[in-house]
Amino acid sequence: MEPLAPAPQMPENNEGGVSIVRTGEEAEMLRRRTDGPARIGRYFLGLLGAVTFSAGIADWIFAGSKIGLALGLFGSLLIILAVVQRYLYQRDRAHWPEQAILWKDGIELVLNNGEVRGVTWSDPDLAIDLVDRRAPPPAGREYLLIWMADSKIPPVQLSTEGFEQVNRATAGRPLRVTENRHGSRTEATRVIEIRQTPLGVLPDAGKAAAPNESG
Repeated sequence: MEPLAPAPQMPENNEGGVSIVRTGEEAEMLRRRTDGPARIGRYFLGLLGAVTFSAGIADWIFAGSKIGLALGLFGSLLIILAVVQRYLYQRDRAHWPEQAILWKDGIELVLNNGEVRGVTWSDPDLAIDLVDRRAPPPAGREYLLIWMADSKIPPVQLSTEGFEQVNRATAGRPLRVTENRHGSRTEATRVIEIRQTPLGVLPDAGKAAAPNESG
């Protein structure tokens, strides 16, 4: 989905928007948990690659070992993977949603790089997933908004109220909303898919499916 201009793109008669992002210490903890594997992974790959490359090339130069040459090539591959990991991490950081605003007629995201993404409930490309799942203490639960139209945007951490507000905002609209549950009844992961109703399909057809439970 192409980025919108850095200003609200909702209709002029739209009611004032409300912030739905999670804030505070719990939000920072969940954010660090998301960032952690990427940071650690690229540092580990880079360090291991540098050591393997240096040892292998030294062995090849001074001893003429083909194994040393193979190790050097393997080390260079690890370094390349570390560079790729760094690129992906920086891309995710640039597209990290700093703000999420729920308007009467849709949702708008303001990204870390200043770009804006917006979608209305009548948008034919509407594709949003809401996820409610268990999280480590002290958060207990985390609520995510997945922007399916752009894979570069990381999941948005929603507040409990924001999650429920988005879920309620779909009520009574001609949308296809399906809910699935995975896991035990008390700690089940709940996934709510919000899509535009295909042409020729009655609005209630997509909501008729009962939640699936497994596990």
